[in-house]
Order: sequence, then C-alpha cells, then structure tokens
Amino acid sequence: ATYCYHSMFYGCTALTTAPALPATAVASHCYYSMFHGCTALTTAPALPATTLAEKCYREMFRGCTSLTTAPALPATTLAEYCYYTMFRDCTKLSSIEVSFTSWTQAISQTAGWVTSVASSGTFTKPAALAVEYGQDRIPSGWTVVNK
Repeated sequence: ATYCYHSMFYGCTALTTAPALPATAVASHCYYSMFHGCTALTTAPALPATTLAEKCYREMFRGCTSLTTAPALPATTLAEYCYYTMFRDCTKLSSIEVSFTSWTQAISQTAGWVTSVASSGTFTKPAALAVEYGQDRIPSGWTVVNK
C-alpha cells in the first residue's frame, strides 16, 4: 500500500541485515527512506519488483555507509522519482546492476541517486542504455559493463 514501509528502519544504525522484500509490484512511496541512515547495513535485500510507482524507492538506502553492492534493479520501465537519491551517501557502494534502457523515461527517475558513492566500481546495464556519467547517471570513474 502507499507509504506502507516508509522510514520503517530509518536511522537504525545497528541493523546489519534487511528483511526479505518479495513484492513484484510496489506502490507509491512504499519503501521511501526505509533504510535511510542504517550505517551498519552490509547487504541489501533483493528488490524483484518490475512494476514501480512514483517515489517507491526514493532514498531507500541513503546514507547506508557499509553497503557495497546494490540489489539488482530488474525494472525496465521506471516511474517518477522512483530511484531518486536511492544510494546517496553510500560511500562504499561499488556495484550497481540495472535493467532500464533510458535515463529519461520519467521525471527525475534517477536524480542524485549515486551522489557520494565509492569513486570506483562497476555499473552493469543493458547495451541500449546510454553511457552517461554524473550523480544522476553512472557514477564518474566507474567501469561500465553491458549485459
């Protein structure tokens, strides 16, 4: 449901493992800021959803400074603000895999999503997704791999 897990574990600095999140369709704002500031979180839960809604993953892992690998993001069609600042300030994050093929499907879909992640890493993407760098695209300095 809308806002169902909004900020559920916000600031839980001792949380190291996340619960399973098996939903294949997510509602508006449902995981918004769910793990924001969970500085001990080392492993992200799988995010199998392929049907996304506005702001569904907004700021979900923001400030998770122990997270090194993002969950695979299998959605091919994105919604407005769906990944907005999703990994911002995840300073050890060095691996992201996506399935979408356009940076401009929806308004601000990836705005600020990789601000202040690790300075090197691997970004895995469909060949059709343009190689563009910056805090709203592929992190600068990362290696790009087509899947």
